[in-house]
Amino acid sequence: MRGIIDLIKNETEYRKRCAETFIKSSYGEKNKYKKFRILCNRSQWAGKQGLISTIFEILPNIIEARQHNYIPVIDLCQNSRCQILLQEKQFAKQENAWEYYFTQPDKEILLKNVWKSMYVEKQIKPCRNNKYYIGDECFKWDAKAQILASAICQNIHLKKEIKDRLIYERNRLFKKKEKILGVAIRAGYRSGVLRKLSLYNGHPLVGSCIDYIRDIEKKLSSWKYNSFFLEVDDRKYLEEIKKYFGDVCIYLERPRFNFFQNVMEDIPYLNNDDIFAEFKEISIKERNIDYLVELYLLAYCDSLFASRGTGQNFAYLLNNGRYSQIEFVDFGEFYYQK
Repeated sequence: MRGIIDLIKNETEYRKRCAETFIKSSYGEKNKYKKFRILCNRSQWAGKQGLISTIFEILPNIIEARQHNYIPVIDLCQNSRCQILLQEKQFAKQENAWEYYFTQPDKEILLKNVWKSMYVEKQIKPCRNNKYYIGDECFKWDAKAQILASAICQNIHLKKEIKDRLIYERNRLFKKKEKILGVAIRAGYRSGVLRKLSLYNGHPLVGSCIDYIRDIEKKLSSWKYNSFFLEVDDRKYLEEIKKYFGDVCIYLERPRFNFFQNVMEDIPYLNNDDIFAEFKEISIKERNIDYLVELYLLAYCDSLFASRGTGQNFAYLLNNGRYSQIEFVDFGEFYYQK
């Protein structure tokens, strides 16, 4: 009896939330027997969220839409805020930034046809089913992770040109048949914390470059790997780790941030011109595509040693439980104090 009461309560709460969050409309005569739910990122933090944070913001609503027999469709033109980490400002509300990187969850669905369909629910308010939300916290391979991994496999599909590049880079970089350790470092977090920036309040603490050189060496030995693929956002971290390990370190050459003027002494750059120097002639779209390819390559590795971060969690879920060994380095979180 208790189970039935809970089921009715949950369904009632769901319907009430949907009535507040979505507008039902008819835009034409197409797709008479299909129900569409147009999703976007209406989080109050959307303007500061990158590509992977956006996926994690929308994925719970994709899962919920599927559970209630809707076809989920992503249109970031419906965002209430411009996402400057996904596209240039002049293209906001003009071009659907989601489709720079991915197809729609149902590959055969075209957004332009959805806007001509008979039954459409459009998201108008922030909405996220926290039961299926994952951010940058460390998590284990449990029922929730399996649901999320399955949802990513079913709904998050790279554009063909990005997938083709991924295959090319994988064949080029992972030539040997031996196992590869994946190493992921979010050096930008460390830089922000060292600068005591309020933007990084609640973000993970990350080890120094010296810490990671030491720890990578230990992991190669204890986990018995002869090479590792390095996914890192900072140029100086890459250079110093590559210098120490030589050809044992495999990496994707791409533009990176310069968060540190002297990474071995833990001295960050303070000027954005220095930090973004390598991105001056690179579009936001190109930057995100490079990052996506790097994360998918990380997911192809055999084990994972990573700092906390949304990108690392995305690779973990993409891998779908195939990593032989996993360790997330968790030093806690940074708390900003004025």
